[in-house]
Amino acid sequence: DSLFGFLVEMFEGVDVHAGSNLWPDADGIFRRQSQRKKAKVEYREMDEQLEKLTEDENSANNAEETESSESESEDEVPTGLKGAAFQSRMPFRRVSKLEKKHFPTLEKDGALVQRHFLEIRNKMLKTWLENPKQELTLEDVFSEVESKHCKMAEAIHKFLERHGLINFGIYKRVSPIKKKPYKVLVVGAGVAGLAAADQLRKFGFDVTILEARERIGGRVATFRKGPYVADLGAMVITGLGGNPMATLATQISMDLYKIRQKCPLYDSKGRLINKDLDVAIEREFNKLLEAATYVSHELDFNYIDDRPLSLGHSLELIIKLQERQVKERQCNHARRTVDVQEELIKMRKTLAEKEEAIKLERSKYDVAKSRSESSRNVSDEFEFRCCQRDLLALFNEYDGLIEKHNEWTKQAVDLDDSKPSDVYLSTENRQILDWHFANLEFANATPLSTLSLKHW
Repeated sequence: DSLFGFLVEMFEGVDVHAGSNLWPDADGIFRRQSQRKKAKVEYREMDEQLEKLTEDENSANNAEETESSESESEDEVPTGLKGAAFQSRMPFRRVSKLEKKHFPTLEKDGALVQRHFLEIRNKMLKTWLENPKQELTLEDVFSEVESKHCKMAEAIHKFLERHGLINFGIYKRVSPIKKKPYKVLVVGAGVAGLAAADQLRKFGFDVTILEARERIGGRVATFRKGPYVADLGAMVITGLGGNPMATLATQISMDLYKIRQKCPLYDSKGRLINKDLDVAIEREFNKLLEAATYVSHELDFNYIDDRPLSLGHSLELIIKLQERQVKERQCNHARRTVDVQEELIKMRKTLAEKEEAIKLERSKYDVAKSRSESSRNVSDEFEFRCCQRDLLALFNEYDGLIEKHNEWTKQAVDLDDSKPSDVYLSTENRQILDWHFANLEFANATPLSTLSLKHW
């Protein structure tokens, strides 16, 4: 109540309806809008600051990469050995910083040894990604490399497995697990906790997981009620390139469907929402966020009774303020309509009185005209001309009243045609707005009621 009263006082007389431009930041620019999530895939090497192997090799690599970039589209995913390195988030023709740390002699061994190292590593990644449903064992690796490189291959295999670049996720284990005399406690049974515990268990550790909830999965949850099933989290993989979730989807044979840029909305009966209405509600949604940002950053109103104000609470208060303004517009419209109708009643009464005066003056005019024509007397002629003057004056006054009456009538018609909405949002409009709120909750992975207004 205190916040609502404060808002009413601050926004007294201010219209925050859709289309108004009222909530700028300090620079006069709206910077913070929540729009529909759109899938975007970016492809880049993880280590851009790696040192060059040799000047000649670097020049050759640049020329080769330039030639390759001309033949490939910007969004095309690399394939083969290059694609395996890319999907594993490793540089294709260079040793990563992490590899330099674990293989410190590589730089001293020369370019040829480094080429063999990269070739074995990339082939190993490619073999794993081609069949991630089964463990990639050392025997599998040795069958594809020369015997003189087996020692290097074993070291690379150990490195890749240790850092979760191969033999991760859900796959068939072939080799036995070598137990270690260590216990590990993992706090939280979300995706990260479960994956870490599974990987540590495969490394031979004795793992225990602590979870506060009565279920596992964390933010990954599925709602089930009767025939209805809905994912409450983890229903979207944002980008497959270099994403280990793509490997996990392959391991469990999950079908993935590309999210298109268009995002049409449907109502509860399966009917497509009108595009203009969809755009208008989304614009209103962004205006509400701008208003909430204004309250937080410009008015510095972020606490109620020393408790942080949530984004959801502030949005509902602003909607309540909007509904109040709708009622005020209705009252103003009703008062204006009453004023116009009262003026019309007065005008019609005045017109009726003026018509009676014209009738009386017309009778005097007719009598005076008859006397003037029959007697040719100067006094009769004078009386006739006076009656003519008075009658013309009454006609002019009557014409002026008619013009004013027409103006008031037009105002009454305009008011009747421009009645304000009796609600801020109809039931259908509120359902569409709630979809945007739900989408915002999805983007922030929490209900708006627990999302900080100041820090979201």
